[in-house]
Amino acid sequence: MPDRTEPGWRRWSLLAPAVVLAAAVMLQGVSVVREPPPARAPGLEAAIPAVVPGWTSRALPLGPSEFVATAAEKVLNFDEVLNREYASAGRSFGLYVAYWGPGKMPSRLVASHTPDRCWTENGWRCRAMRFRQPESVGGTPLQPAEWRLFDPPQGGPPVYVLYWHLVDGRVYDYGDRFNAIPDPYRWWKDVVQQVVLGNREQYFIRLTSTQPLDTLWNDPGFLAVVRSLELLGLAAKPPAPPSSRSPS
Repeated sequence: MPDRTEPGWRRWSLLAPAVVLAAAVMLQGVSVVREPPPARAPGLEAAIPAVVPGWTSRALPLGPSEFVATAAEKVLNFDEVLNREYASAGRSFGLYVAYWGPGKMPSRLVASHTPDRCWTENGWRCRAMRFRQPESVGGTPLQPAEWRLFDPPQGGPPVYVLYWHLVDGRVYDYGDRFNAIPDPYRWWKDVVQQVVLGNREQYFIRLTSTQPLDTLWNDPGFLAVVRSLELLGLAAKPPAPPSSRSPS
């Protein structure tokens, strides 16, 4: 039997209730009874058109060299990725989509690889930001996006960014903050949810351009690309149902 007069035991006896309380708070709104996951959309290459009206496209590597690209694949550990640039008459935009199937990656690790962190660690500077930015396609609302404006490290025009992180078809809540450093509450909440729900299906979707992205929303080719992303879960979802528990 442990000696309950030892300092370590006394400290744990005081800490344990706080840990249990924190776990209970984190699990608020989490349904223990999971709905069957939706059928996955077609593979990224099949789901997202390479050629759209008025635009051509080319595949881009994940880094400036094969070594960097291979290292990125190992760190991100995705099941599938698409990195493509579309060009038309002096304009261009980039699309990056990564996919992780159920059981592949904890959402907190995927959430730590956003432009907020990875780009700033490589010399980019965020000039402006908006949180949970509303967007729509042809009157169909999309799930809210994170909006950023970055200055590249070597100079040149600023880059406009929209990104979404979908977990089980719903946008991940990054909070109203720049996420160069993960939010401690959300990080621990993800730990508890992973224990209860396991590693869930995820997409990370990023649109980039040196032109303001809102100037492209009426372009038929750009809209064709964004509409294809709706099949991946980008269309807005109804509010999540209240939490439920298994019958006792």
